[in-house]
Parts: sequence; C-alpha cells; structure tokens
Amino acid sequence: MRAVQFLGNRESQVVDRPDPVALPGQVVVRLVRAAICGSDLHPYRHEPSEALLKRIPGHEPVGVVEALGPGVDALRVGQRVLVYHRVGCGVCKQCRTGNTNICSGTPVTPWPGCDADYVAAYAKYCFPIPEDLSWDTAVVIACQGGTAYAPLRRLGASGRDTIVVSGLGPVGLCTTAMATAMGATVIGIDPSAPRRELAARFGAAATIDPTAEDPGAAVERLVPGGADAVVETSGSGAAHARLHDYLRVEGTAAVVGLGPRTPSMNPIDLFKKQITLFASNLYPEWLLPEVIEFVRKRKVPLEQIITHRVPLSEAPAAFKLADTATTGKIVFVWGE
Repeated sequence: MRAVQFLGNRESQVVDRPDPVALPGQVVVRLVRAAICGSDLHPYRHEPSEALLKRIPGHEPVGVVEALGPGVDALRVGQRVLVYHRVGCGVCKQCRTGNTNICSGTPVTPWPGCDADYVAAYAKYCFPIPEDLSWDTAVVIACQGGTAYAPLRRLGASGRDTIVVSGLGPVGLCTTAMATAMGATVIGIDPSAPRRELAARFGAAATIDPTAEDPGAAVERLVPGGADAVVETSGSGAAHARLHDYLRVEGTAAVVGLGPRTPSMNPIDLFKKQITLFASNLYPEWLLPEVIEFVRKRKVPLEQIITHRVPLSEAPAAFKLADTATTGKIVFVWGE
C-alpha cells in the first residue's frame, strides 16, 4: 500500500509499505477520507530520526471495513466506519469508563497512522457512520469536530452566552460552527484573513485580527464587561497569556490547543475576575455518538470547513500548505 513518510525538517514523501493484517480484535479499514491535523505538524517539523521514518502519520480516518480479525463479530465487511484514534491501555480507570482520551497507563499498541491506503484498527474503536452522514462530515468529526464539541458541552454553551474562540484553524472553525448551532454568539480571533472569513461564514458575529488591534480592547468594545467564555484552540503561548482579558467576572476559559510547554500564563491574572480555567484533551470515546447525532440534528455544516481535497499522492504539497496555517481543513480523498 501507499503511505506517507515524514523525513524531518518539514519534508515528506509517499512510500510503499506492507498492507496491514487484522490481529485479534482488529479490522482492516480501507481509507476513503483522512484529514491533516495541527498536531500532525509537530512531528512533521521535527529533526530527522529513525523513529520518524518508521512512523505513518495521521489519526483522522474514515473508511470501509475491508477485513475482520479473529473474534470480531460486531462489524461486517463493507461497513462504513469512523475510527476513534486514541488507543489506551484498556485497564486504567479512565479507559474502563470510556475516557480513553485521558488514559493514565501505557497504550497496548501505538496508533499505526492512517495517512495510507489501509489501516489496522481495533474494532471497539470503530463507530458505524449513519448512511445520511457524508464522508466529508464524518472525517471532520473524527478528531476536530469532537474536540470542539467537548469543551462547549462542559461550558453548557447556549443562547445566553457570548464565546470568544481564540485561533480559527480547523478546531477553532469547528468550535465556531458548533457554538453557533448551540445558540451562542461567537467572536473569533485569528491573524489570518482567510480563516476569519471562514469563521464569519460559519456564524461568527465578529472577528478580530490580533495583529491590527488589541484583541482584549476589541472584545471589550464588542461585549462590554467581557465574554462569558473563551475557547483557546491555537496553542499559542501569547494567546494563553491573554485569556483573562476577554472574560467577564467569573467567566470561564477552556484550553484546547496544543503548543509549547514553556510557561505562558500567570495564574495571578485570573484572580481579579475569579476566572475558572479547564483543559480539554480531545474528547472521550463515549461522547462520539452524541457528537454525530448533534451534527445530524442541527445540520452543522462541518464539511464546509474543508478547503482542500487532495489525493494521497500529493501529500508532500498538502503538508507544506497545512504548515502555513492559512487554510481550513485539508483532506486526503480516495475513490468511494
């Protein structure tokens, strides 16, 4: 099969790899869509290493069950599935309660990577895709749609709320679309004009260019007293340091985006307004059916977040484009 290989220092290529075999409890999925995630860019930018060369990137797969491994009887060949990618140890409290996203143990096997023609996945992490849900919508839900929904659910987002979305990459755009569908008023912040335009299309009441004006002052002008909540999706340390500026007294900040590990926020800044802060790591597997049903019922146009659809053969150019942080979702597409 064809698969993407990172070479290090922002270089990649498409290579031949052996087709996967379904082990006990696994299935082989033939890919129909696979999306590039911002977290894929972290290894993409790394220095060359043997581990990097062995790894197949990608963790947002949807496709068709091609083969069943021993012991799999809950799925069938030919079934459309979305693969939840966070494989856990299976024995810690978090895994046993369906919260694999915050597994406290060591995964049994690492995720093999899905930027390839086929991927082997555990059957228990394969969720059937309803017939009325498009491949494009399903691939956006797989990682970033669920990642956007989870913090909004914890916030209890509704028509009462004004929510600032800091960072309008694919996760931020999903957050904008989801929050709007929940009835909230959304203000988006991002230096990229194309991404601000996309956010407006997905329902943002206003957008702010943080390089053109002070974003805290701009939010105060739009929402005197501050917003009810902020969802930070960029992972930028500079963005983390400004969260308190956007919030009203007793507002809430959700940190979603991954970024540098260097300290970026002074907790004392939270005191004056008595701000609540929480982190949201991906989303728990038990939440996925709810996310799918919410998107279906509310007709959330997640597929419109996709700005580029390319064949796997164009992966090197696709990753270079993703690295510019100026687009919506970039998706690899196979024949259906």
